[in-house]
Amino acid sequence: MGYLYDLPNATSGIDAILLQMSSGSFGFFVPLILFFIFCVVFIGGVTRQKTRVGTSDYSVWAVIASMSTLLVALTFSISAGYINLTTLVLVVTLTIGSGIWFFLDRKASEL
Repeated sequence: MGYLYDLPNATSGIDAILLQMSSGSFGFFVPLILFFIFCVVFIGGVTRQKTRVGTSDYSVWAVIASMSTLLVALTFSISAGYINLTTLVLVVTLTIGSGIWFFLDRKASEL
């Protein structure tokens, strides 16, 4: 009698479990983690700055959130199989785009 579900093999470490999860969930595990990190940093920073100062600088928090997401994505890209090239290119493009938005953004107080 065959088993319906094979338990993940944890004898080789957490790397094998993460690799099995990222390959078994149609490849949505790593992009969802990266999206979660971006949203937590961006929304948390914007709301915290808005409560302290009264206004918030969205472009600064987009750069901070995209840089933190890029660092996690680059950490995932150290070993083969965790993140695909399309997701990594999308994160790099988002980081460059938010940097361009930050450098081209001009507030009324900065004139």
